[in-house]
Amino acid sequence: MDSDDELYDEFGNLIGEPSDSEDEVSSLPDLQQVEEEDVSDEEVIEEETQQQALVKHTIDTDQSETVYIQSQATIAPSNEPVIKPRIEKRMKIDYNWDNLPELTYNREYLLQTSQELPDRIRNIAIVGNIHTGKSSIIDSLILDTHPSITQKSSKPLRFLDNHKLEIDREMTIKTSAISLLLQDLKQKSYVCNILDTPGHVDFQDESLVGLNSGDGAILVIDIVEGLTNRDKLLINEIIKHNVPIVLILNKLDRLILELRLPIKDCYLKLKYTVDDINEYIASNEYIATYTHDTILSPTLNNVIFASTKLDFAFSLKSFAQLYLNINQSKIHSSKFATMLWGDYYYDPNQHKFTSDSMNNSLSRTFISFILEPIYKIITHTITASPDDNKLAKLLWQNFRVSIHKSEYKKDAQVLLKAVFRAIFTNGISALIDSIANTIPAPTKTNKSLPNSDDVSMIAQVTKLIESSNGKKFTNLVRIHKGKITQGDKIRIYGENYLEDNDDFKNSEVVGNIYLPCGRYNVPVSEAHTGMIVIVDGPGIDSIIKKPGVTITLSQDPKLETVFDVPKYTTNSVFKIAVEPTNPSELPLLLDGLRKVNKSYLASVINVEESGEHVILAPGELYMDCILHDLRNFFNDDLQIKISDPMVRFAETCSETSFTKIPITVKENSISIIAEPVNDPSLSKAISTGRINIKSQPMKTISKILRTEFDWDSLASRSIWAFSNTDSSSSRNILLDDTLDTDKSPLLSIKDSIISGFKWTTTEGPLIDEPILNTKFKILDVVLQGDSISKSPATIIPMVRRAAYAGFITAQPRLLEPVYRLDVTCTYRCIKIVQELLKLRRGIYEKDAPIPGTQLFQVVGYLPIIESVGFSTDLTSYSQGQAVCSLVFHNWEIVPGDPLDDSVVLPSLKPVPTESLARDFMMKTRRRKGLTGEPSLSKYIDPELYLKLKERGLVN
Repeated sequence: MDSDDELYDEFGNLIGEPSDSEDEVSSLPDLQQVEEEDVSDEEVIEEETQQQALVKHTIDTDQSETVYIQSQATIAPSNEPVIKPRIEKRMKIDYNWDNLPELTYNREYLLQTSQELPDRIRNIAIVGNIHTGKSSIIDSLILDTHPSITQKSSKPLRFLDNHKLEIDREMTIKTSAISLLLQDLKQKSYVCNILDTPGHVDFQDESLVGLNSGDGAILVIDIVEGLTNRDKLLINEIIKHNVPIVLILNKLDRLILELRLPIKDCYLKLKYTVDDINEYIASNEYIATYTHDTILSPTLNNVIFASTKLDFAFSLKSFAQLYLNINQSKIHSSKFATMLWGDYYYDPNQHKFTSDSMNNSLSRTFISFILEPIYKIITHTITASPDDNKLAKLLWQNFRVSIHKSEYKKDAQVLLKAVFRAIFTNGISALIDSIANTIPAPTKTNKSLPNSDDVSMIAQVTKLIESSNGKKFTNLVRIHKGKITQGDKIRIYGENYLEDNDDFKNSEVVGNIYLPCGRYNVPVSEAHTGMIVIVDGPGIDSIIKKPGVTITLSQDPKLETVFDVPKYTTNSVFKIAVEPTNPSELPLLLDGLRKVNKSYLASVINVEESGEHVILAPGELYMDCILHDLRNFFNDDLQIKISDPMVRFAETCSETSFTKIPITVKENSISIIAEPVNDPSLSKAISTGRINIKSQPMKTISKILRTEFDWDSLASRSIWAFSNTDSSSSRNILLDDTLDTDKSPLLSIKDSIISGFKWTTTEGPLIDEPILNTKFKILDVVLQGDSISKSPATIIPMVRRAAYAGFITAQPRLLEPVYRLDVTCTYRCIKIVQELLKLRRGIYEKDAPIPGTQLFQVVGYLPIIESVGFSTDLTSYSQGQAVCSLVFHNWEIVPGDPLDDSVVLPSLKPVPTESLARDFMMKTRRRKGLTGEPSLSKYIDPELYLKLKERGLVN
């Protein structure tokens, strides 16, 4: 025994032998591979030792160590490994060409229907708030049409979420397309090109991609939460895009199993939600130009009831058909369906429908025929024992369906899915029937096309799709007219084609064309009207910088107008600066930023005067995804340094200029004053296009300003231009307020003055950021000298100086972006929201209960610069009982005067509220590399400045 102890150490390992665990033994092949790689490395090193400056030989330990020094120049160590590892990066999941999944239909028939029968095509975007079940609905369609794909666990399949970030975070980040062949209730097949869009409010740009590509929208609502602010934003975009809506009230199971609502309350909750949505649509500000049905109702077959958790869906029409098939009735299903919603009642004694409730003694038909059976099915399924055959009898006697005996022994949740799946076999057909009747075919859509009578093919690139290794991009293309074939030469119109008619590329060759199918693509030789396809080409990737561009064939005549490029970046105000940890990797960073700009539509990449690279995004989550892809997707683990989160500020004025200051250059001079635009409705009218100086005659604009905004006749006829900044809610106005009778000299330099005005409002004098909500008036202009002195090179800088002088003398202020905060939480969490807002300069506005639930909807406003980490704090303090969304809402004036140098700016301490504007301005100027402080003395004559200072007009 003692001899055995001597053979082993205190840990039970044989002395003198290596100790290998079972895990280490199981990984032996990997270790052998590593060892082989190490040996190869040693061989390389030995070959190089003869050229090394310092050579060290290992000898026995009992001998002295000898070091030989060679008299050769040392070689600088290299940062690159001797043998570069082979990296095959794949950040997206896709199928191999030889292993495409099986389908319940023939792919050739799908392609043939797409190309030959455009009336059978439906292009649909699925939109809705986060976690409402959009991806789960598409998973149901995929599982129904792909028998080889199975859901192996209780987790959702999420077939279209193929990006690593989407899989890890379990949320949709990018819009994905899939083409499926699906049947309606009459067994008629339709090609459904479905676009799954993200629900998180940060990814509004991806939702716009779906609406821009589709001819209709499916709005998915969580029936428990009802109509949220996120849903309202989506409805606004749907109405602006002028596409019809199919409404899906999802998570019906939550009303029964989670909230445990009585049957009557369940019906009232459903009806309240539908009425709430209809009321919002009817009062929408964009409804005047909407040409589709403004009423959503189950009786109109544009409302679907669903539960993706229990795997069932139905419409009134499909439920009516279910009853009629069981009872072998000859009544038409559509007529029966109209009686199943609203104030219709069923009298069981007389077996007839009536509109009289008999003093509330009768139940509504929706309750009697739909909700009561569902409640009974759930109750019997949950309470049934495996050996009890009551549930089997119930299913057979009432629905003529049966399920396998093994299903009864499974968990109640799994059994519920099996039961509902057996009953509602026509759920998907009900959805397709609603889509086919509500959403028009591509040939009948109301979408406006560019003037293309003489053009044989016209298409639009709606999205750029990254390859699985992040090296290149392909293009998601919607064919609006004609057909596109492999090898065609196409003309690509740039974003600025309307301003610059030379902004296009000709004779680019179409490479491969694919039909998108989620994680795999099907190659096709050509695409026809109404199809949504993926197109690549050798030169197309390098030309298209952002989606939205228009495509025609090279032999077609040039277009006069093109598709409008959506404004994806209007809410991108969250900002950080990046730089590589290793300066030599700057080219890798720049290449990654170019790819980020293509991949993330709402991203803005700027280079400041200081040389730093700045990324702007709508929010914190969006920025986090950008940085992940910049490091790991578009580069191989690129090490970068990032700044503290910042925001994009803006500039405005709070008063009218206190004096008129002429700015003289050579023999010319101009005087401009500034004053605030204190009419938010006017700014909104300009931003929404109701007032458009390019497309509307001046008489029309003048009439709108006089009748709706109380402008006088002279001012309304004096507008020269509106400046277009990135903010969708604010605009600047330039007016000619001169009193000269002969304005021909002034009109001769009008274009130069407008250019100087736009330059001014793009880069303000305080921090080189856009000017918002400011009206500039030209009071006096003196023009003398030759034509050279009146050239744009002279006039434009002079106008800019004059506008700056007028702006600085009008009490300039800083503007900061503000989020609207919407929180869904329990009652006890309302106090937590209030306290968190108070700590971050936020404003608590209101709270309201969500009908039929114990939840509340809280609304507040939070400066974006104070919002970093707010969601994390809220989740932590509320223990997960509060969920928030933050979306850009408006610009607010920062407290304090940015030009007041007397305010206190303490170091290493919080800045007082009255010093915030000054603090933000100085830090922003320092970061941007702007020298000195903004001052009126930079733009006017020194003598005039001294006079103003002596009179106390300037500090």
